[in-house]
Amino acid sequence: MEEAANSTATAIKKKKPLDGYPQAIAAAIGVLAVISLVLQHGFPFGQEFRSWFNWFDVGLAVVLFVAAIRPLRNGVLRGKLLHEFRFEYLLLGTFVLGMILTWILPRQELAVTIDLLHLQSLGDLRFGLVQLFLLGNVCVQMLHFLQRIFAYGVRPQIILAGSFGCLIVLGTLLLLLPRASTKPDQPLALVDAFFTATSATCVTGLVVRDTGTDFSTMGQMIILALFQLGGLGIITFVAFISVFSAKALPVPQMIAFRQIINAPGMNDLKRRLVGIVLLTLLFELSGVVSLFYFFSPSEIDPLGRLHWSVFHSISAFCNAGFALQANSLESLRNNLGINITIMGLIVVGGLGFLVIPELIEYFRGRIRASGWRIRSRNYKFLRPRRPRLTVQTKMSLWVTFSLIAVGMLTFWLLESNHMLANAGIGEGLLTSAFQSITTRTAGFNTVSIGDLQPATLIVIMILMVIGGSPVSTSGGIKTLTFGILLLSLRTMILQKEKVEAFGRTLPQKALFTALSVFVLYIMTAAVGFFLLALFDPQIPLRELGFEMISALSTVGLSTGITSQLSTGSKVVLCVAMFIGRVGPISLVLSVFQSRKQTDYDFPDEDVIVG
Repeated sequence: MEEAANSTATAIKKKKPLDGYPQAIAAAIGVLAVISLVLQHGFPFGQEFRSWFNWFDVGLAVVLFVAAIRPLRNGVLRGKLLHEFRFEYLLLGTFVLGMILTWILPRQELAVTIDLLHLQSLGDLRFGLVQLFLLGNVCVQMLHFLQRIFAYGVRPQIILAGSFGCLIVLGTLLLLLPRASTKPDQPLALVDAFFTATSATCVTGLVVRDTGTDFSTMGQMIILALFQLGGLGIITFVAFISVFSAKALPVPQMIAFRQIINAPGMNDLKRRLVGIVLLTLLFELSGVVSLFYFFSPSEIDPLGRLHWSVFHSISAFCNAGFALQANSLESLRNNLGINITIMGLIVVGGLGFLVIPELIEYFRGRIRASGWRIRSRNYKFLRPRRPRLTVQTKMSLWVTFSLIAVGMLTFWLLESNHMLANAGIGEGLLTSAFQSITTRTAGFNTVSIGDLQPATLIVIMILMVIGGSPVSTSGGIKTLTFGILLLSLRTMILQKEKVEAFGRTLPQKALFTALSVFVLYIMTAAVGFFLLALFDPQIPLRELGFEMISALSTVGLSTGITSQLSTGSKVVLCVAMFIGRVGPISLVLSVFQSRKQTDYDFPDEDVIVG
């Protein structure tokens, strides 16, 4: 018996190195790769220094490749490893394929690619592939690290707020690198880097430095990565990696993912995650193609056009409002294609990841129901049941398009004899529609906001307060909150006891949540407005109030005073942007522990209100 046990233990010891993917080695290589990549691309070192680090990167890639391939020699574990670590091996396979292509493709085709990417030689292309492979490994290891944090059962609200906070800190450190700026000898001040990172992570768009001229291509890519991760939420990517891995999710982790993604069950969680990722890729890629077609200045090469298109497509879909022009999109005011593309991306991103998938399923069901006719002996026609939209989707659509129409008409009426005095009817309506759509959430502008009439600014502030739909890339109190408040007002006027919408009764919890969100928003805006007036008393209150609402609603529109604010005011706006992105309710719940429900009720007593 002992001999059998010893032989089994010996077999296990021999098999241990081949038991799984070398996660410890991959994590260590990830740390070394971060140091190497930061030194190479973040500091203005000479070519000889960078050449040494290029070969260091190659060594890291070779070690990771060998360590990942070695366990696959075990035929029994090969299938399990490829299934369980599918993302790691997919990354490895893509890297190997890319390197093979650099050896087998004709030199002429490679020369075109090298010239298009502004590289010096084929060696630079191969070194670039190595660095992309290492960067991909870093991203996967970071997601796995966050995935393990979920297993401890931390409250979802704390994880949500913490993920945005960590992303802001990381973005600040990266933007402080000398080569993130166009002037490496004059890097950004700490407060400016912190403000820019917060604005990008919270998909706001307020800037204290011009994105197009003060930041290098590397700095712009850092900002792009921040508002892409901030728009979708880094937890979305963590959940995607976790749910679609072969490992079983711990119960606390699954519950946390479901609460953050707003999914009723495990199957809904998977379906919703796939929908979020696929729809994001689809809409952003469509936006890139459209913008690349319509944006064709003669002084910019194809790579520059692609960079511009990718940056603005992602910025529009994530409702970030960052632009590479100092005046946002004012110079493209008459470009119909770009205006329509940006507006479409903003609306889709603002509707959210609950509404868009449901609309797709709804129209698919309607087509299926109207097209299918199944003959039967007992029934002449048997049709599939027609789908219906939920109250949340109906209300989101109704409030969204009502606000777009009202905002467009109001802007056109107020500015027809002022900002739009020299514009034709078509140009005026296009400008009004663009500003109505972008005002609630995105922060792009095709007119100078500081030159608008005071009445127009008030209308814009109201639209910014309302914002976009829940579970989207937008801010504000959300369209559903505004809709529920209007329905509550109607219920009181009609002296009804229950809030009803589209043939359904809304629960009391929805009303309490809407009131809480609105009250917390007003309180936060009031405190922030007071602090701005305290730190910058020389700036008119109208501009300060507009700036505060824009930051708290994560919109990004400004009358032009952002760069003039003091350090204290910039920090106040950063806090406001963070609260607006995380959500006041989530932030409160992350600070205060919920209490157990009591089994008793106090006696009722009436009070006089109003």
